Amino acid sequence: MKLQRLFPLILPLLAFSSCTKEYVTNEYITNEYVTNEYVYNKEYYSTILSQQQEITERIRPAYLKAGDTVAICATSNYVTKAQMENGKSVLESWGLVVVEADNLYNQDGRYAGTIADRVEGLQKMIDNPNVKAIIAARGGYGCAQIMAMVDLKPMVNNPKWVVGYSDVSVLLISLNNVGVETIHGPMAKDFSDEKSVACLKDALFGKLKEQTIETNANCIQGKAEGRLVGGNLSMIYSLGGTLFDLNAKNAILFIEDTGESNYSLDRMLTNLKLSGKLDYVKGIVVGDFTSMNQGNDKSVEEIIHEKVVDLGIPVMYGLQAGHATRNLSLYLGRDVTMEVGATNATLTFK
Repeated sequence: MKLQRLFPLILPLLAFSSCTKEYVTNEYITNEYVTNEYVYNKEYYSTILSQQQEITERIRPAYLKAGDTVAICATSNYVTKAQMENGKSVLESWGLVVVEADNLYNQDGRYAGTIADRVEGLQKMIDNPNVKAIIAARGGYGCAQIMAMVDLKPMVNNPKWVVGYSDVSVLLISLNNVGVETIHGPMAKDFSDEKSVACLKDALFGKLKEQTIETNANCIQGKAEGRLVGGNLSMIYSLGGTLFDLNAKNAILFIEDTGESNYSLDRMLTNLKLSGKLDYVKGIVVGDFTSMNQGNDKSVEEIIHEKVVDLGIPVMYGLQAGHATRNLSLYLGRDVTMEVGATNATLTFK
């Protein structure tokens, strides 16, 4: 066999043979990180993303005002009319006109209609120039099924806010990858916590300026600036290597999740580390990790700490955003300043 054919097989072996048994203490080592008392040269693990271009487009939809039309769309699991009543009432109380996607109350197994139903329901609202924001009905699963068939180009030329989290992170990431800002926040089915709902209103109407928490033992102090991107960690992981893979280069990464085994959390973060994605982020914001199953694994806090402590970047840990009852809104795709001090950790939206 020719040497050229052997090279792809040899390279990983060379990478591991470059490990040393030198024990390294707390000192941060440039271009290297510590795992199980070995020092791994990161150049072998960053090649996949090293040529990725940073997103430079900054496309911000217009903030809402009374009288604007907003749409409730279902891209994932099905919903009932009863589940939408409160969300619709809240939006209307803000002076907004609410329209519903054609498939909103469709059901095909777990989904809000067939793939074709969901594509058409979302696309009509994207294409409608009178719709100023799209609020996801709920998450679950299914958004990734439709993304390759949804045309996002109208969102670049006529941007509108898209609000959601969980499975809808797929849509948020896809828009952030083309430079369009979105809102990670409660969906129409989730309008129960008053503070979360008020925060979403502030975000949609342009009044959300920052998110602040008290610094805790899981935070890592420091300051960083960049686009805030990310969302549900399982969705980020599942999009890896696809056309919709999250572009987090020179960005600040936000992550949250629910209902996963702790070893799955380790697996997903290890993927982000070995792919090189974590090498290029400037800071990390950790939201809620709810209903996790520890089993015989380390705690969520320990797993995340092991994966981020060597990166030399600030970490804001414990923001109330994700699958808990309180789900504070974040502008994703927006430039932010992240400052983690001795007392407070703050995200300031620019």
